[in-house]
Amino acid sequence: MTLACLNSNQAPPDGEYSVTTSINAQERYSYEVHNPRTGDKLYTVEEPAPGEITSAYERARAAAVKLGAMTVRQRLDELRKLQRYILNNRDRIARRICEETGKCINDAMLAEIFPALDIIAYYDKHAEKMLADRKMHTPIMLTGKKSHVIYEPLGVVLIISPWNYPFNLSFLPWVGAFVAGNAAIMKPSKETPLRGLMEEMIAESGFMPDALQVAYASRRTADLLIEAKPDKIHFTGSVGAGRKIMAKAAELLIPVELELGGKDPMIVFEDTDLERAVNGALWGCFVNSGQTCTSVERIFVHQRIYDAFLALFKEKTEKIITLDHPEGRADEFALTMGCMTAEFQIREIEEQLEQSIARGARVITGGTREPGTHRFKPTIIVDVTPDMPIQSRESFGPVVTVTPFQEEDEVIRLANDSPYGLSASVWSGDLERAWRVARRLVTGNVSINNALATQANPALPFGGIKDSGFGRYKGEIGLHAFSNIKSIQVDRNSNRLEGYWYPYSKEKFELFSTIMEAAFGGGAFGLFKTIFNGLKLERFSRRHRL
Repeated sequence: MTLACLNSNQAPPDGEYSVTTSINAQERYSYEVHNPRTGDKLYTVEEPAPGEITSAYERARAAAVKLGAMTVRQRLDELRKLQRYILNNRDRIARRICEETGKCINDAMLAEIFPALDIIAYYDKHAEKMLADRKMHTPIMLTGKKSHVIYEPLGVVLIISPWNYPFNLSFLPWVGAFVAGNAAIMKPSKETPLRGLMEEMIAESGFMPDALQVAYASRRTADLLIEAKPDKIHFTGSVGAGRKIMAKAAELLIPVELELGGKDPMIVFEDTDLERAVNGALWGCFVNSGQTCTSVERIFVHQRIYDAFLALFKEKTEKIITLDHPEGRADEFALTMGCMTAEFQIREIEEQLEQSIARGARVITGGTREPGTHRFKPTIIVDVTPDMPIQSRESFGPVVTVTPFQEEDEVIRLANDSPYGLSASVWSGDLERAWRVARRLVTGNVSINNALATQANPALPFGGIKDSGFGRYKGEIGLHAFSNIKSIQVDRNSNRLEGYWYPYSKEKFELFSTIMEAAFGGGAFGLFKTIFNGLKLERFSRRHRL
């Protein structure tokens, strides 16, 4: 089911989410979607009447009831239908993604299509066990009782996804929500909505209707989707947008997961394999034109190998095949880096560069875009300080700083000197040191001797801390994030009164005190004393009843 765009005339100039409090139900707006490579108009999206949001939620809640009655295996079988469809149509889907984002075909296939197939395969093998009822420990003071945890669906989840990975960052959190038994409303980005793609996949694969509906809502009116009171919101996007969504959700006590921005550090020690580290940096910095929340944006290199690293990094960066390169224009499969997607993001980078250069930063390669296009050259900056915009603000483009360091404590301090805490990488031949540094980094994810590697494993939960947000999706933790985790305790002593029930008395107080001393400070004979005094309390309670 599709909801067309709920839109105002145009998005805020900074591309961030904003909310309104009054919307004219009779007004209908539209927006255009363009190919960022060519500037050509792709299509126009029109909004529905606001009342259609209510209808969509009604259908979603009805679907949620059906999902809650299904077994985990039945839900997984539904997902397998989509998996087969995506696999059989992967080339066409990848090209559709490239058309709206401007990314290269390899990035679309590797980072959009593959993860979608992979997470379904992972949950197909493991989700039944992950969502199975669990027996929990029951302490001796609760003898005769059994403790359990069960996982139930929340109901309807609202998924608000960004423009940089329009398929991946919509699909992956939705899969977790669906496997956990929830229906969903999905709101894609206005910049890259992929209009009709999800609906086509559902219709042609035979996937169950109404379990997923797409609302092509602008950021100015998407508050209607929140006011309809979903049972949870999963948002991926900027820090500013996350704050606004959280504030709106707080008014309605809707739980929120926020996967926000990053300024991810890469730490390169002197004992690392230099060429591997440089090649890892190339991919970590420039994949998807740097428009990745976990892109490497700050590289810290040990002073001993700094000059060698920088020289090799510059040399290889200038060999990257972009749309300005003849081979990139001629061969889509040779293209390494496409163009940037959003004009407002390019302007943000240009502003950061201008201000940082004015304070002494130096560009050693790149630093400009081809006039009148979204093609921004891969860029390396040196001589930066922590207070410069290029070092402190998320760039979200093909731009990276390189800074020398001397001591382990120094580089940990530099890496942690950021409002963000999403991802990081540590490169060293000494794994003990790499682990030690990884543990001290204030972040949600760390790759050792690789870049962006944690995202590639569907078993690992993903999310950040500090201004990078909170909450996790993917893996077992991701399934539980979309579940109501219910505790159940079963008392088999159905014909006995509890010792801690009324009536209270001085004797009972003294027995309570003795039991606490035995249980928590009783030493070697604590267990025996606890059992002995617990039985005394039980006998006392039988004799003294209300």
